[in-house]
Amino acid sequence: MASDRLIVRLAYQRGWQVVDGSTILTTSETKEAAFQHLVASGARVRLDWGPTLIAGQSKPCDFSATFQSDNAGRIMKQFHGPSAGRWSWFSRSSSGSVERKEEGVFEVERAYTRRVAGADLLR
Repeated sequence: MASDRLIVRLAYQRGWQVVDGSTILTTSETKEAAFQHLVASGARVRLDWGPTLIAGQSKPCDFSATFQSDNAGRIMKQFHGPSAGRWSWFSRSSSGSVERKEEGVFEVERAYTRRVAGADLLR
């Protein structure tokens, strides 16, 4: 697979597509099935990232991720205390702390992909 971050998009009247660049890798009837394809192939969804806005204001080193209109997660740099310099990440009930911003992005995208796919549910 060319990329480990893939786009999942709604394919009008055809379900959901997993796309790598301009190549459609698969089309699924449900969003969950498209995300299951990502998990099975060892990939994660490419989320939309932007500054976190609280009361219309953004803070430095604080970013939120969305998938369509769903809040997928957040990363933020810690400036004080024993975690100063590290990046905290959150995606619903999953969270952690990493050294670099890119690692936080990876963790949020992986956690969100697995949650939508139902990969961590007991069967």
